[in-house]
Amino acid sequence: MLCRKIMFKRSLTASTSPMRKLRLPPLSSSSSSPSLLLRPFSSSNPLQPSISPSIQSSVLSTCSSLHASVMPLNTKIRGPLEKNSDKTTDLPFVFLVGNHSSGKSSFINHVLGRDVQTAGVAPTDDCFTVVSPGPKDIDQDGPALIGDPDMGFSNLRHFGPSLIHHTRLKIRENTNAPSFMMIDSPGMIDSPVTRETLGLSSSSRNNVMDRGYDFEGVVRWFAERADVILLFFDPDKPGTTGETLSILVNSLGGMDHKLYIVLNKADQFKKIHDFARAYGSLCWNLSKVIPRKDLPRIYTMCLPVKGEGEGSLKEGE
Repeated sequence: MLCRKIMFKRSLTASTSPMRKLRLPPLSSSSSSPSLLLRPFSSSNPLQPSISPSIQSSVLSTCSSLHASVMPLNTKIRGPLEKNSDKTTDLPFVFLVGNHSSGKSSFINHVLGRDVQTAGVAPTDDCFTVVSPGPKDIDQDGPALIGDPDMGFSNLRHFGPSLIHHTRLKIRENTNAPSFMMIDSPGMIDSPVTRETLGLSSSSRNNVMDRGYDFEGVVRWFAERADVILLFFDPDKPGTTGETLSILVNSLGGMDHKLYIVLNKADQFKKIHDFARAYGSLCWNLSKVIPRKDLPRIYTMCLPVKGEGEGSLKEGE
């Protein structure tokens, strides 16, 4: 009878075992069970939790997966995970600087094989114009150009709204230069500045010249990113414009490796004596602002006239 009671109690205990509270064994640093991912404390630093390699690998894998899923959207909208705030342009570009009516716009039209820029004897343009190849002809104003992060000119917004409204984009199809861009700059003019003014700060000089924005700073910005810089002069103003000399000193300094000085409109010279006088005047003016014993090479050129044979010449702008 006693044996039956003992067996009945055991069967009752077994039948109610699922209702019992399970007690896990206490965690200990000596436990080597692979199912325990977290250890209570590090043996070297009792206040710092120690994470097992398996959970570290799991967290890193999850973070990498999340990063890979977010980056395509971030790249499209240039969001807070932007890796490079100063995005460069997709195409290399040639930057043209020079006096007004020195032939910059005519040179662009000749290279591209299309009439993209307006050329004339008087100053015809006061904007920085980005001429880029594309599938069709499109014109955009400054806010659209600088507001597009994919174009690479977003940082120009730091120069203020006046510059933004003096910048524009021209996309042209079927040009002779499908692999690079050309950027035209406002023609530099005579200004009431003296040689003492050249030593002033950039803001002081621009207050005198009154362009409404830091012209020297903008030229420097383009020059640092350009692949080739062409500095144009013409026989009428061979280096005598004060603003041109100021730009050469303050904006194009240190750019000798990609700066080419061009004396354009060589076809205007009727005699070799006239050419020698203009060339000598340009060298003399450059020698006063270039801190070198030897002057850089000066290239002379002129543009052919359209439709009048290869031997015909054109005066430029």
